[in-house]
Amino acid sequence: MALGFCAGGAFAADGWAHYGASLAGDRYHAPSEITVESVRGLVSAWTYRTGDTADGRDFDGNPSRFVATPILVGNRLVVSTPFNRVVALDPATGSELWTFDPGVDFSRPYSEMFTSRGVAAWRGPAGDGPCRERVFLGTLDARLIALDADTGLPCADFGKRGSVDLSSGIRLYYKWDYSLTSPTTVVGDLVVVGSSIGDNGRAELQPGVVRAYDVRTGAQVWAFDPIPRSPDHPGIATWAKGERTRTGAANVWSVISADAERDMVFLPTTSPSPDFYGGERLGDNAFANSVVALRASTGEFLWGHQTVRHDLWDLDIASQPLLFSHTDAAGNSRPAVAQATKMGFVFVLDRETGESLHPVEERAVPASDIPGERAAPTQPFAKLRLIATDARPLPRWSVSDEHRAGCDALLAGVRYEGIFTPPSIEGSLLFPGNDGGANWGSMAYDPGARIGYVAVNRIPTIVKLIPRKEFRAARRGRTLNGNPAEFAEQGGTPYGMARTELLFDDFPCLEGPWSTLAALDLDRGEVLWDRPVGEIGWRDLGPVAGNWGHFIRGGPMVTEGGVVFLATPYDHTLRAHDGATGEVLWSTVLPAGAHATPMGYRHAGTDYVVVTAGGRLTGGGRRGDHVLAFRLQSGKDAAP
Repeated sequence: MALGFCAGGAFAADGWAHYGASLAGDRYHAPSEITVESVRGLVSAWTYRTGDTADGRDFDGNPSRFVATPILVGNRLVVSTPFNRVVALDPATGSELWTFDPGVDFSRPYSEMFTSRGVAAWRGPAGDGPCRERVFLGTLDARLIALDADTGLPCADFGKRGSVDLSSGIRLYYKWDYSLTSPTTVVGDLVVVGSSIGDNGRAELQPGVVRAYDVRTGAQVWAFDPIPRSPDHPGIATWAKGERTRTGAANVWSVISADAERDMVFLPTTSPSPDFYGGERLGDNAFANSVVALRASTGEFLWGHQTVRHDLWDLDIASQPLLFSHTDAAGNSRPAVAQATKMGFVFVLDRETGESLHPVEERAVPASDIPGERAAPTQPFAKLRLIATDARPLPRWSVSDEHRAGCDALLAGVRYEGIFTPPSIEGSLLFPGNDGGANWGSMAYDPGARIGYVAVNRIPTIVKLIPRKEFRAARRGRTLNGNPAEFAEQGGTPYGMARTELLFDDFPCLEGPWSTLAALDLDRGEVLWDRPVGEIGWRDLGPVAGNWGHFIRGGPMVTEGGVVFLATPYDHTLRAHDGATGEVLWSTVLPAGAHATPMGYRHAGTDYVVVTAGGRLTGGGRRGDHVLAFRLQSGKDAAP
């Protein structure tokens, strides 16, 4: 049976209607006959090539990034490409039904070049006429476009000839620095939109306002800025300058979840600008780095729960909030939100109040030694922690004498006092790193087994603050402690910034595991199992390192039958795990590395799993433009 719709914009439950499968962001494929017993019968169904790849030579060194997860819209599988094109495919055969090209200007690089994680969809009631089913695309050049799901043509009644200009009303808008890279969230008759902002360029930056638009007309219905711009903002007491603050960002670049029944949306907000120096934004900085609940129909603030105070580490909330039903030890259930973070902490909150359902410990954390900076004296440590982050010497690892010497040079004089060690002039080690913990791949949840699943990275980063008068000369070198580094101006502050991952010659300097798939009991706040996933594949590093996994970008999905799928980039593999134990039950090698989250659906009685494979996000790996579908082998497919 193909995916159907219900009136009022909601979708039936027998497909993958949203980026996270449902508005709850559970990445749960049901109904499904893919079980721990049947999964070995998965076979290739079809492959589609988008043709959208770039190796960076024509785009200022930026290679293409195919990171999208498709959705099922009626009898169409719809996916966005790195070039912001939208493609609709036949879900059974992969044949192309229509394409749409928004004509994004790629004459200069965007801060999030070639990033498009997917699209959203809506269906109106019977009798709505043309564009009754709509696909919503957000673009790198800040447009929200509504397409007719039948034809792929823009809906003429939406905005101006099918498009809304998201730059309208945005203070300090800069075309190449303000984008929409994740799918929107459609709840009722509203499409809710965040933004992606290059937040290290300067302190005074575009605001991270979240807005809702009418799905039919494109008219703006409400707007919410996580940073206070007026005296009545709920977070104003946590900002030293109150509404006079000039900082920006605190945007939502990840995916917004929704509870349509309770008329609520849940925003995962990011750090305020700039990421690594907060002297221009003193205070705890609520409601940046927070889960924020708003009334979906009006944008009214309901509650906010801050996971990091006065962020100095780029610890954005990158994962989509997961909505689930929490059951306590006495058997009482209540609606809840689980938020995985880059720190490796998972906060479990009451959905209606934001109250924590598991203990959260306030711990003293290291102070900053940077003039003008005041780090928060304590930070919240959730009960459910996926990574050991206590202050201690981190276990070193090396593959050769040369590698050991290179890692020694990287770490020479670097400050490390555990998680939340503030950035410093001599350089500070951030562990698990601003790309560590749980990232935009987000969590999956099996409501039958009551288990959550999440991919966890350990990618330490070295960050160095550079006094303004020294920054220009330092940037010309393009290295930090001998490693290639990213430099950011952090204009309007006394310090520029340089950062580099703790790798030498592409090899980690710390012991693994470097990536794992973890299973979580969200009711009790416990880790059930944690298994390394992925292989390095560069050379033979011995049996230990070979079992430490390697960094993952996308996240897991889970089937009704208890099978967890996760794709890995460096070894180009899609794996199916037993949700109860983590054991690998089935795997297949992909034509390129996968940085996206898989999805699943049932069509004409057959279960499918689909993943996009786009290659490495940096040079050196095979680039891909593949949409790959696998189906559960039926009896008629079996050999005689």
